[in-house]
Amino acid sequence: MMGKECEKLVRLVQNIYAYLRCFSKDERAVSAVEFALLLPVIILIYAGVADVSRGVDASRKVNRVASVVGDLVSRQISVLPAQLDDIFLIGASIMVPSAKNPEIKISFLRVERINNSSNFRVTLLWSRKTRGFDDKKGMGATELPESLRKEVMNYIRVETQYTYQPLLSAVLPPINMAETYFVSPRYSDLIPCAAC
Repeated sequence: MMGKECEKLVRLVQNIYAYLRCFSKDERAVSAVEFALLLPVIILIYAGVADVSRGVDASRKVNRVASVVGDLVSRQISVLPAQLDDIFLIGASIMVPSAKNPEIKISFLRVERINNSSNFRVTLLWSRKTRGFDDKKGMGATELPESLRKEVMNYIRVETQYTYQPLLSAVLPPINMAETYFVSPRYSDLIPCAAC
């Protein structure tokens, strides 16, 4: 009885050894293992490419918001706060389908000659902004590029701020985007704003 048991045990060990030898030479599952090892890297690369694409698109839209809002205000003869609020909504609609609206500030600036001299000063005539606009990140009240301070003129300055949240927000921090756009009034020299 013992001999048969030993024979069965020897055959079992030989079968296991033969199976392990065949298993070690079998290459059918190698690609599955390699795929399992590379999958996290592939997902990170895909998410990174998607983040870069979404970030570039958000940056482009922030620039577009500033130019569209400036263009809409420049076409007015006069404005009311409610009209400016509607223009803010139009600007925000450009950012769709993002989850967050941009913050916008519109300022009307006048460049004036100081006492008929060759020096100019900038005066803020009116300004309106969305609730979340951060003045600390924006331009000063009368800040204007030097190239626009060379003649008597009126300008509409539109500042746009947006915080982009990456898909990989666990790894990447939020990215602050901003754009400033200058445009002159189109149909009148001055665009008054009652109660701004």
